[in-house]
Amino acid sequence: MKRNYIYAAMFLVSTAASLSVFAQDDPKGEYNEQVIVTGSYRPEIDEAVKINIPPVMADTSTTLEHKFSYTVTPRRLTSLYEPARIKAARIVGEPTTKLYHNYFRLGFGNYWTPLAEAYYNSLRDKKLTYGAAVTHRSSWGKLPDYGPDHYSLTTVSAFGKYIFKEKLQFSSDISYSNDYNLYYGFTDDTLAAALNRTRSDIKTSDYRIAYNYICWNAGLKNLELDKGKLGYAANIRLADLWATYAQNELNLNLSGDVNYGFTVLGRHKGVAFLHIEWDAYKNGFRPDANATMPLGYNGVAVDTVRGVRNIVKVNPYADFMFRGLQFHAGVTAGWDAFTSNTVIFRFFPDVVVSKSLLNESLVVSLGATGGMDANSWNTIRLVNPYIAPNAELRATRHYDFVAHARWMLSKKLEVKAAAEYSLLRDDLSFYLNNNYALHNVYNTYYFDNNRLKVGADVTFVNDEMIKATLGGNYYTYSLIADDAYLQYRPDFDVHIGLDLNYNFKWIFHLGSVLLGSMRDEVADQTMPFRYGINAEIEYRHNRALSFFLRVDNLACQRYMLWANYPSQRGIFIAGLTYTLPK
Repeated sequence: MKRNYIYAAMFLVSTAASLSVFAQDDPKGEYNEQVIVTGSYRPEIDEAVKINIPPVMADTSTTLEHKFSYTVTPRRLTSLYEPARIKAARIVGEPTTKLYHNYFRLGFGNYWTPLAEAYYNSLRDKKLTYGAAVTHRSSWGKLPDYGPDHYSLTTVSAFGKYIFKEKLQFSSDISYSNDYNLYYGFTDDTLAAALNRTRSDIKTSDYRIAYNYICWNAGLKNLELDKGKLGYAANIRLADLWATYAQNELNLNLSGDVNYGFTVLGRHKGVAFLHIEWDAYKNGFRPDANATMPLGYNGVAVDTVRGVRNIVKVNPYADFMFRGLQFHAGVTAGWDAFTSNTVIFRFFPDVVVSKSLLNESLVVSLGATGGMDANSWNTIRLVNPYIAPNAELRATRHYDFVAHARWMLSKKLEVKAAAEYSLLRDDLSFYLNNNYALHNVYNTYYFDNNRLKVGADVTFVNDEMIKATLGGNYYTYSLIADDAYLQYRPDFDVHIGLDLNYNFKWIFHLGSVLLGSMRDEVADQTMPFRYGINAEIEYRHNRALSFFLRVDNLACQRYMLWANYPSQRGIFIAGLTYTLPK
């Protein structure tokens, strides 16, 4: 009993002393907040990789619906590089954010431009995830002197993922898209001069192009990636493309990965990888008669195209760290049976060395990489929607010597800079096909060149309120053949993005793209300096309902991304988003 009395007295004395000290340090009582302890659990964030995601700009004006890029990025499966860490911080436990099964987005704009999107997905589940989506975007306007410039893009997709015993992940998705365009790149005067016809004499079905594309993917992945265990993954893709002018392309892609963790000298960790890929295409072009070709074709006999094309890649490599350096060392061996019937062996380097400096705030990398990419009919039509139905197919080879630097000046400001010298062989480009009297249909053009690219990006992020990015690239080209010419290659590009989030009620986005002049030597035309400005503002009324206004081509300029194909001056779309509560 005496011992209990002693313990009680000590507790009262220590409590009184603590309150006295706290009162002395906090005379105004600002820190006298109530603390409720519900258990011994102390929520804490361990070291986590900080991920900076810059704003994404999307120019959705008519002629920019299909994105394109001249930069070829080598495939990377993983890397042992560890960026700067965020120090551990205690957090207050919060309730889990409520998720919803559905999301709808509806809008309408000038030039008869409807927009519709519908999404359905499963809720939180550690094992099973699934969902489906339907999207539609189209425009049914007209251009002065050019007539209708209609386009339509509709997609339907579904996906699913299941994790078996926390060890194996099964995933699959399937999608279908219908992409409709017009070869509208000719004026009334051109139509009269070339074919002696007027707009009333022709129908849009005479010069339309519609692509149907269905794609199915399935994959298996082992989630056990501990050291000393064998990891593996396998994927299959089966796709079919069929188009208006008796054009068909069937694609089968099989790929597999094997990896194994190891240590060097007992203390330097590393991972060995082996990637194998087989990409096969079966192409067919079987027009019944020349009348099936787009309007203005000069009547030259069209050959039937049939063939099977293959590319095989084998890429063994290892990622490991040694004395503060991160090494990615490997090679890529490729068998090219895509460009011609003859199988040609290709060899590409795959080496990158990285070093972290200034307390991991600066990362510098040097490397020599390369690869081989198939320019299929599906790939080509996504770059240039005004391509001829029977375009020539080749595989582009690239050898890239790169230097990259990433500098985190602060938690909010990041700078990236890069210099890249590339040897490009059978580089994809385009020229106007002279077999079409209206000069509105393109052919593929492949040429060899060496390209120097120098660029930088600056990203500023202020929590969830402000995201701003500014970047650009400068290009110089050296042609290999004397009779080659530079087609549709800008000398520079600049992109600007700004995202503002005010109290999670008002969301504002501004994006701009500046593109240097581009030359079409065959058409003897120069597409002048072009800039596009897009903006979107959204008001979130509540968690279920919001309203938005999107403006594409805010500058209202009639630019040309491709010769003879002007864009609409500006597209305004207003609409709403809605989520069904139950």
